[in-house]
Amino acid sequence: MKKRVKQIKRGNNFKKVILIVLIILGIILIFAFIDYLFHRLSKEYDVPSYYFRNKIIFGTLIGCISYYFIRNLVFWKRALVFSAIIVVLLQIRYYLEGYPKDFVFLFLGIHFGILLLISVIVFWTMKKLKSSLH
Repeated sequence: MKKRVKQIKRGNNFKKVILIVLIILGIILIFAFIDYLFHRLSKEYDVPSYYFRNKIIFGTLIGCISYYFIRNLVFWKRALVFSAIIVVLLQIRYYLEGYPKDFVFLFLGIHFGILLLISVIVFWTMKKLKSSLH
């Protein structure tokens, strides 16, 4: 009987992890789409198409790792730290790839604003859904 209970708990934990990964992927997809719209505003902001694919891959990976460490923070602190970690690490990557410093700093602010807004909304919604289930 104890073995079955452990299997059920393990199965629930696995489902929880998959759900969190999908939520983070969703956040990053929305973020990448809005960022795509910003980059389309001016020829000066134009980036190659792989920029967005890499943003989705690395943003999701960074987001999942950072979420593991910040998951117990209140939703607004979680959103703030989550957004900051992802944006700073992505911007460092873009700087190392050779993007101009003024471009990197401009989009550091734009990316942070976009991701913070999305993260606050999603984490607040998760909090509300969690509290309504209990």
